[in-house]
Amino acid sequence: MRIGWIGAGIMGKPMIRHLHHNGHQVHVYARHLEKIQDLKTDGIFLHPDIPALVQHVDVVCTMVGFPQDVQEVYEQLFKVLRPGMTCIDFTTSAPELAIKLYEAGIQNQIQILDAPVTGGDIGAQNGTLTILVGGQKSVFEKMMPIFSAFGQEIHYCGKAGSGQKVKIANQIMIANTLQGICEAFSYCQGQGLDPALVIECLQHGAAGSRQLSLLGEKMIQKDYAPGFYIKHFVKDLKIALHQDQVKLAGVEHVIQEYLDLIDQGYGEKGTQALIQAFQSNH
Repeated sequence: MRIGWIGAGIMGKPMIRHLHHNGHQVHVYARHLEKIQDLKTDGIFLHPDIPALVQHVDVVCTMVGFPQDVQEVYEQLFKVLRPGMTCIDFTTSAPELAIKLYEAGIQNQIQILDAPVTGGDIGAQNGTLTILVGGQKSVFEKMMPIFSAFGQEIHYCGKAGSGQKVKIANQIMIANTLQGICEAFSYCQGQGLDPALVIECLQHGAAGSRQLSLLGEKMIQKDYAPGFYIKHFVKDLKIALHQDQVKLAGVEHVIQEYLDLIDQGYGEKGTQALIQAFQSNH
């Protein structure tokens, strides 16, 4: 396939490389081209703007930071997309925006899928992401060569916006799991227990989780290098709180701790830095 890609951050860049290594012709635009010159040496095409990118491809993939970034990118895309093209938004964004873009696409004879991913930077690097897709099922099936390039678990979730809704459910679970780990570690320290021993004893039992296995040791070592930015996690949790069907008491509590961390300069640290706020405040 001839694939265009907009956005090449921690997650996007390895996903781009997987597409290239799977034999696709990949064209990339990013706001800071100087940061992705290494892709050019791999044989991937770089473009100075979105119109230049679109004229070379049949499918456009987007993975940017925030819903407002998605909105801005698609406002530009709709000016240059050709009827019959397909767009896939891998950004974790608002479900209502995904629905809005899908409907605008239909009016312009363009198919748009929302396809947020989970698995962090390690999943992107290893090609083992979970991909959650909303939109027309027939389009989802046609785009499987793209998804399979970097996805291990690929799920069709339903109509437009459904992929985003499942991803937000994922973030709600992660937020509460991280809170529980921090509380447990705080308890262990108060009881004179080594948290590393607790990880060893519990990670394969009923209390085990990917968050404990992947981030528990990093919490202990104060290794806050980002696999997923706090600022982006807060964005996801704000999307969750924007719905009004149910009260999310756990999310309301965790998001305030993360907002406090952002105020302290931790916005571009990994989500495991929650332990820092916990140790400071409890």
